[in-house]
Amino acid sequence: SNLGIWTKVDGAAALSIRNVITPNDGGYDAKEVLEAFKGTGQTFITEQFRDGATVRGYLVPSFHWITVFLSGVSCPGFKRAEEPGQPDIPEAFALEAKYFMESRLLNREVVVMLEGVDKYNNFYGSIQHPQYDISIELLKVGLAKVVDWSAKFTKDPELLYKAERIAKERRLRMWKDYVAPARPAASSAAEFVGKVTEVISGDFIVVKDTAIPPVEHRIALSSIRSPKLGRRDEKDQPFAYEAREFLRSRLIGRKVTVGIDYIRPLQTSTMGETERVFASVSEGSNNVAVALVANGLATVMKHRQDDQDRSLYYDDLIQAEAAAARDKKGLHGDAVPPTRHINDVSTAASTAQAKQMFGFVQRAGRLAGIVQHVVNGARFKVLIPKQSCVISLALAGMRCPQTGRKDGEPGEPYGEEAYQFSRDKCLQHDVEVEVTGQDKGGTMIGRLYLHKRDMGVMLLAEGYARTTGRDLTTEMEEAEKGAQGKRLRTWEKYDAELEAEKAAAEAAEVVEAASGAGGDAVQVTVTEVVDPVTFYVHPAGAEAQIALVAERLATMAAGGASPEWRPKIGEVVAGQFSADNLWYRARVEVRKGDAFQVLFIDYGNGEEVPLCNLKPLPSSVPSTVQCPPQAIEYKLAYIKAPKDAEFNQEALACVNEILTGCDGVIGAKVEYKERSGRCHVQLIDPSSFKSLNSILLRHGLAKLERRRQDMEGLKDDQAEAKRERLNIWQYGDAVDSDEEDNRFADDVAKAKQKTAGAR
Repeated sequence: SNLGIWTKVDGAAALSIRNVITPNDGGYDAKEVLEAFKGTGQTFITEQFRDGATVRGYLVPSFHWITVFLSGVSCPGFKRAEEPGQPDIPEAFALEAKYFMESRLLNREVVVMLEGVDKYNNFYGSIQHPQYDISIELLKVGLAKVVDWSAKFTKDPELLYKAERIAKERRLRMWKDYVAPARPAASSAAEFVGKVTEVISGDFIVVKDTAIPPVEHRIALSSIRSPKLGRRDEKDQPFAYEAREFLRSRLIGRKVTVGIDYIRPLQTSTMGETERVFASVSEGSNNVAVALVANGLATVMKHRQDDQDRSLYYDDLIQAEAAAARDKKGLHGDAVPPTRHINDVSTAASTAQAKQMFGFVQRAGRLAGIVQHVVNGARFKVLIPKQSCVISLALAGMRCPQTGRKDGEPGEPYGEEAYQFSRDKCLQHDVEVEVTGQDKGGTMIGRLYLHKRDMGVMLLAEGYARTTGRDLTTEMEEAEKGAQGKRLRTWEKYDAELEAEKAAAEAAEVVEAASGAGGDAVQVTVTEVVDPVTFYVHPAGAEAQIALVAERLATMAAGGASPEWRPKIGEVVAGQFSADNLWYRARVEVRKGDAFQVLFIDYGNGEEVPLCNLKPLPSSVPSTVQCPPQAIEYKLAYIKAPKDAEFNQEALACVNEILTGCDGVIGAKVEYKERSGRCHVQLIDPSSFKSLNSILLRHGLAKLERRRQDMEGLKDDQAEAKRERLNIWQYGDAVDSDEEDNRFADDVAKAKQKTAGAR
């Protein structure tokens, strides 16, 4: 029949010889072969199995001789014998895995899908049995393990992990001694329940436990890594904001279960931490890390086979990542998230921008926002997504105690508690804001609503804040009255305050001296002479107020202030005067090391007082609101004191002589007041019925202000002193250097005007 080797066709024998192409000696480049056949199934004849996951054979019809490692699969192998000629030593289940493959695939035509290549020209791929994927079957029967790094070559890695889990759960062959990972039951701290108070990034959260007192734990999610948020001028990595927002919107304020998987030491930390806690966090039945990975917002860390520091749900994480990669979600897709442009107008450097933004925010009414930061109990930084800006918001109509400063200065009582209350309630929560005003620093003033409830009302109801008397609502007033009645927190000493207010009201029945009806002079008592034209005086009837304050200070509790207390500049405190060792109300002016320069506000004198002689003003002593400072500052109207030190002393001596003669009791006629409230007056000498203003001018110990040169009566006194060359006029005109500068400027301005007119 002329068949096979008996053929008589010329050249048939030569054509029947296979041209097998091997990778050695430049036979082919593995990468080129992969590019040519990748993504399409190729006919493959298996010739040899080195182990259950490694097969050699050739492609048909190209006859490329190739070695294929099953993608994502590793089987037990064979070790070389120590003595030559001896068979290789199989590992446990190596022979079973090899037999499983040979009995199904050896010397058969199968379909291979080439998926990758290594540097040794070995291919990674999947082999399709006529009925199933051989890799999945090998894993199901417990004769192989999943290899994470090469599993990514496969079309659907999730199927590999599911198959491996089946073998683990059934404890088949390689997994016969498998024990599911679990936390040690003996460790009470291995698992706890708490509330999420802050989401720092896509893989880092803060959880407050339910202990008494509660403790905040900084928790990193086990075995995953999310994109990092940019710091300062750095840009966010893609999907970093989306990852954090995914957790924030689902976890903030929610109850979660935290299972600690492992703890690692930290070499350096900006927060002073020495170790980092990694844990699995579940909200209900949902694992947070698995949900994050499944949405493509985090990747799974690849652990070594011998590394047991991993998530208890590591297999679930691997499967979730495989599914996300298959569906090209988030980090695994080609789409890039849109760039976010946020205008932060909450900083001190952006005051001008904040004022420009105010109109838009105010007109918009209630706006949805997210609290980014809590400054203190009543002040927040809020992100307004609709306006793409971050604003600083202070709650209207109320004030919370201040917290301590970073420099160690202590805060006000209940300042820290008010801050923690607002932080627990609002930080990173979805809120609504309504802006009604703005202060000079650009801070918006308004209301903040959490779940439709006014945050200001909640603070007032808990006694963490007090109203200021402006922008109040009926609900705010009722909340404050409720806290007062229960003596909550800042109102714990409310009884003493009521007593002080009652005493101050009784003393306030004494009418404070003012300018007098019809401009008539009133009687005052000079208590302090600052300079020839500046005085502090007591109005008639001030004795009752001063006596009340002195009585309350005398009964003040003994003992010093707390060691941490430091008075603030401008704060009114109780100060001990060195001359009589009695206590007076004092306002802190300047700090000088461990001492403070103070002004005794009821007398007008001041001195440097050491810290040990200062105390916080007790609530039983009337405050400056209940009883204003009794020393009123007066300035002689229309005149200036000499700048020359010698004449200034003579003027001071003249004033003291007049005041000594009348025991400091003198008439005062208010001419006008500054916006600050300081009165410009004429003080009348009761013996001569002449004003101190006139006397100083007549003796050449003062001069009229430049804009007051035409004052009737006073200008005549000054003219007489000039004519007689008295004191400051002894050499003629007495001109101050600042007046010379002003005159020169006036002359220049007039010259410019004339030049402009000529043109």
